[in-house]
Amino acid sequence: MAALVISRFAILVFLSIVTLIAASGNALAQDGVSTSPSYQSASLEPAAVDLLRRKVLVQCGIEINTASNVLPWYFHFEYGKALLEAGDARLAVIQLNQSIDLRPEPHARKRTYGMWFLDYLPYFELAEAHARLANWPCADHAMQLSQSTGEIAMGRIEPKRIHALQDSIDRHTDEVGSCDKSDYEDAASIDTAPDN
Repeated sequence: MAALVISRFAILVFLSIVTLIAASGNALAQDGVSTSPSYQSASLEPAAVDLLRRKVLVQCGIEINTASNVLPWYFHFEYGKALLEAGDARLAVIQLNQSIDLRPEPHARKRTYGMWFLDYLPYFELAEAHARLANWPCADHAMQLSQSTGEIAMGRIEPKRIHALQDSIDRHTDEVGSCDKSDYEDAASIDTAPDN
């Protein structure tokens, strides 16, 4: 009983910290510093990465100490989206690719577990992450996959968001580059998921 109370208390403290972090982001936006998604990326500090990982684990109903090699596709997808929202597109690409490796087919209102459903549209999220890294060949490839798998036709992504991303990709179609996993995995040197 005491362990359950301590566990719930720890979760409440954790969620409070996350709320404070979100509030500080809102304060930055009010001070004129843009926190909206732009096509650039920064690396999060390891402590922030770990905090975000723990938040997503709790959100997904997964034990904090779960080994990274047994995490389900929906954890990697939600974690990738959270990393992208927090500004670390490089780590987001890695997580989104892991979700695609585990479940390559997108699906609107995909059931994860229990009564939790989500719009699993990984290729569009991956295209946005690559665009923030200015990795235009990969952004273009992911956007083509998003279109060919029917993600965009599902109507779950705001048209304004689709057009903004496609316009950015179109402006950079002449840029030469590769779309190889080693381009972004080698640069992400911090471990995003400790194995216990």
